[in-house]
Amino acid sequence: MAATLAEIAKRVGVHQSTVSAVLNRSRATIRVSDQTRQRILAVARELQYRPSFSAQSLAKGRTNSLGMICGDIHSPHFSELASRAMQEAEARGYHLLLSVAQWITQENNLGCLETLMGRGVDGVIAWGSGLSPQTPLYEQILRERFPLVLCSEQVGDLSSIDSDWHGGIGEAVEYLKRRGHDRVCFVGYRNGWHDPQHSPDPKRPAFIEACRRHAVEPREIYMTKLSDLEEAEAMGAAMADARPSETAFLVYSDYTAFGFCRGLLNRGVRVPQDVSVVGMDGTRMGQYYHPALTTIAQDRELIVAEAIDMTLRMIENQEEPGRRVILPTRLIVRESA
Repeated sequence: MAATLAEIAKRVGVHQSTVSAVLNRSRATIRVSDQTRQRILAVARELQYRPSFSAQSLAKGRTNSLGMICGDIHSPHFSELASRAMQEAEARGYHLLLSVAQWITQENNLGCLETLMGRGVDGVIAWGSGLSPQTPLYEQILRERFPLVLCSEQVGDLSSIDSDWHGGIGEAVEYLKRRGHDRVCFVGYRNGWHDPQHSPDPKRPAFIEACRRHAVEPREIYMTKLSDLEEAEAMGAAMADARPSETAFLVYSDYTAFGFCRGLLNRGVRVPQDVSVVGMDGTRMGQYYHPALTTIAQDRELIVAEAIDMTLRMIENQEEPGRRVILPTRLIVRESA
């Protein structure tokens, strides 16, 4: 038997109207502390609360569905994000429609966004929208005040959430310097259609600035596919064959780092005895890889919760579009560096 609002209220120790305000995003002027709200959401998940979508849709004129655009879900970073987003959306009484963009072309990403909007979702969270201020869809979104939150990109006056890569990358470069690494190579990603003027990749400038600050000599190499283990492995093998002077590598993502390390190891270059490797994202899989991956971790739970909350506040007309949120990153030291 499905849990009720009354059961959740009894468990948390609050009035049923408070639970309703949190789970149904009511406009009622009920003040709920963040601690109480998080407790209500946790108990709702524990009791597997299921709201009445039909009743809510009729009352509000909405579909109670959110869209999410993300990259290749073979990547543990995006599969973990998608899984978490589904849980968070469900706890708030929403169904999540997932669109996997692959980031092949700008048109492909725009097509994912247009498809989700065409399906009548109440809002969208996007890791890679394909938008720029020059695209007609950008103007339409602003004009119609469509609830959209961009993650890991900033485009014009749209709401966005990103991670503080300057903090985490700075911490990683400082750590590598202390370990005796004076030359560090950034293994990045560039596919040709990202607009650096309107949506710059924050990782590269954070790396360059950190190297300057800590007197480390930087080098950069780039992949053409974001989630391609074969290309990452080939690049690792090529770097091993070239015997470069760099003794540490800062790799764009954990997933890419897995392939890159495999390429090094297949050529007899040991990690971390010969070179150090640091990934980015902080995926759970990294701790089970061998050697366990040192990484710059994002707080995926916080990113997803904040993105969904921002989207729902815009749906309820409680927040204007255009807010930008930067969330912290941190270095997790394991075996690879």
